[in-house]
Amino acid sequence: MSEEELRKEAVRRRQAGESAEEVAAALGRSSRWVRKWSVRAAEETGNQAWAIGRSRAPHSSPTRTPDEVRRLIIDARARLVANPRAQYGQLAVAWELRRMGVDPIPPRWTIERVIGTEGLARPRRRSAGYVSKGVAYPTAPDPEPGTIHQIDMVGPRHLAGAVEFHALNLVDVGSHAAGSEILTAPRPTQVAAGMAGLWSTLGVPAVAQFDNHSNFRGGIPPAWANFGPVVATCLDLDVVPRFIPLREPWRNGVVEHFNDVWDKSFFRTARFGDLEHLRAENKTFVAFHNEHHRYSAHRGASPDEVWAGRLYSPLQDSYQVPTSLPAKGRIEVVRYIRSNRRLDLFGKRLTIAEEHTHQYVTATIRVRTKRITVVTLNGEIIHDGDFAISRILR
Repeated sequence: MSEEELRKEAVRRRQAGESAEEVAAALGRSSRWVRKWSVRAAEETGNQAWAIGRSRAPHSSPTRTPDEVRRLIIDARARLVANPRAQYGQLAVAWELRRMGVDPIPPRWTIERVIGTEGLARPRRRSAGYVSKGVAYPTAPDPEPGTIHQIDMVGPRHLAGAVEFHALNLVDVGSHAAGSEILTAPRPTQVAAGMAGLWSTLGVPAVAQFDNHSNFRGGIPPAWANFGPVVATCLDLDVVPRFIPLREPWRNGVVEHFNDVWDKSFFRTARFGDLEHLRAENKTFVAFHNEHHRYSAHRGASPDEVWAGRLYSPLQDSYQVPTSLPAKGRIEVVRYIRSNRRLDLFGKRLTIAEEHTHQYVTATIRVRTKRITVVTLNGEIIHDGDFAISRILR
């Protein structure tokens, strides 16, 4: 007997004089069920379809994504996936929707839900990545927002007409707030001015972390004695310039990740008429990233949300890059000591005792006293001596 036939039988037996309890026991249902269908039959006398079940779902759902928005998300995702050089995560889809003129941009969870329900989810494209040596590294875990900035450059890149440019990118490790300046050339003076410009927006950090490129440290031989405008700007503003180990770019992994996002979600997904157009769109993209990109490291908060209610110290727009190396502050250089026992400081080599091989050490150059101290991870001093450093910028 079908469900509809059971309901009709229950009503027939009730109308014949059986109690609800007797009918329920005979049909294997509850007395409440029997009464429900008896009332339904009485209320809908003449309606032959009274025994047909009815959906309990609401006639409308206020949280359902409108069909037009779903279509736009699906189209944006499809275009990104079709581009082998583009990313296709939720931030990339949101930025693509912005380029399509969609306003307002759907929230991240809406984009992710549509991608999931439409069966469009795909595994992330991953590189081989860094394989740890299993050696402790001198880094501060979970720095406070505004304390450590990782800084790097992307380029050269070219616009139509062979117009060359570089992107100077910066990320605050404690909040993932990003900044980016478009430079026409990677000359140290331009890099220093671009860095100061970023600090006028994001605030001045305690530590600025770089790789060992000559545009960051200065490169006129002997390189170890001649630092450039970038280091001079850091020292002038009481920022510690820190250089990561040679051939270990993953030590600046936060800004390296942003470089990839910038390249694949921004630069490679559009065409720019000229440098001014690029600069305007670049500024918009960075602001979009800081508002919309959510990080698991911050429990799903965006950089703007991490900074909400916090104070920071922006640099004055009128700041001028120094013309000589200030006689103050310190420069930090992190190095891994291999079996050859050499500590390479931009060409100047120190020999370290054998018991300190296969570990990371930090060399601190004190500019005013022109001395260098090398310490191990546990704070043991393994070298202390003079370090001839020029105050003339090269």
